[in-house]
Amino acid sequence: MAIRAVLWDFDGTLADTRLKNFNVTQRILSTLHPDVAARAPVANRPEEYDRAYRRLANWREFYTRHLGFSEEETDRAGKLWSRYQLEDATPVPLFEGVCETLQCLGRRPHGVVSQNARAVIRQALSEARVEDFFGSVVGYEEVPMRRQKPAPDGILVSLRRLVDWQPGLVLFVGDHPTDARTARNANQALRESGAKIRVVSVAAAYSCGDSWREWPVQPDEAAQHPRDLLEISHRLEK
Repeated sequence: MAIRAVLWDFDGTLADTRLKNFNVTQRILSTLHPDVAARAPVANRPEEYDRAYRRLANWREFYTRHLGFSEEETDRAGKLWSRYQLEDATPVPLFEGVCETLQCLGRRPHGVVSQNARAVIRQALSEARVEDFFGSVVGYEEVPMRRQKPAPDGILVSLRRLVDWQPGLVLFVGDHPTDARTARNANQALRESGAKIRVVSVAAAYSCGDSWREWPVQPDEAAQHPRDLLEISHRLEK
């Protein structure tokens, strides 16, 4: 089957956003919950922040379980996220090899499915001069707050935009266990709808290391370097 499109998570997959996200979270805490900012290890050490985030399903769970936010406070934090991200000047570099891989896979449409803000993602892609590769960028604003990953909504929106339900394979590359769960949930929704599309989940091992081997839902493939997507694509299309 032909690979119709390549979908990417943003944070930790296309770009190394760890420090920027940590800085933005600190600012949100200082605005909404300064008492938590002073005492929570995940709010004071970037490595603790990253480790804690990778263990949870999504950003909402991180705010409620690790930072003690109520659901209402978490909604308020989500509304601050985009503005604070755009105001923060921390560099967001793409991972080494991403630009080269996009060029080699350029004949296929690309999309981003992320829980970050669409404006933040587009800004980073524009600064890296790769925005033209992406026919769709789905940020958290386009998906209801209660339907963020691992719900499949972001992937389904992207498929409608990029491939118009043409039969085939779609790669979904991500660095977090939630990304593999999202791909699984998307496949279930596609089967139930009768669409002849299969989402192939690819762990971004160049970012998450070997942690993908312990994910509750195992990815279909693992890329030790972004250029491994070329070999994966060629093999799946044989």
